[in-house]
Amino acid sequence: MKPTAAFALLAVLASTAAAVAAAPPKRAPGLWETTTITNAGRSGARECVDAATDRLVRQAMAGQSCRNDDFRETPEGYVAGAICKAGGMTVDNKIVVTGDFATWARAEATSTLSGLDGGGRRFSTTIEARRLGDCAPGQRPGDVILPNGTVINVGPAR
Repeated sequence: MKPTAAFALLAVLASTAAAVAAAPPKRAPGLWETTTITNAGRSGARECVDAATDRLVRQAMAGQSCRNDDFRETPEGYVAGAICKAGGMTVDNKIVVTGDFATWARAEATSTLSGLDGGGRRFSTTIEARRLGDCAPGQRPGDVILPNGTVINVGPAR
């Protein structure tokens, strides 16, 4: 999958996350392996996370205005739905999050986009995560290690 497509699909998932009012669950600190499965394919990475850098459910999304947020706990996990608007586009999101958040977590999102040239589009994104252990020496919270070894830090600005 092309990097721009991957980031666009992650933005779709994040647009749901940005709409949640209640605090979503956080994964245990440490090194997590994530697999992202979308309509366009599959990708993976490892992430060194702590409470401030866990991006599984919530990401800061500038320029979005969301309504109908209904993040809530269910017997199976958590669910949310939101309608977000950005740049003349509307995204109707549904997300289900499950896991124990200490050793594994799974987020499944379905997003329907409208306001695009050529009509609406529907995307499905699933992120599966499992904890591998502590972050390696030299890694810091927010480090995302891509399959090619490139490290990107997505943590708060220091």
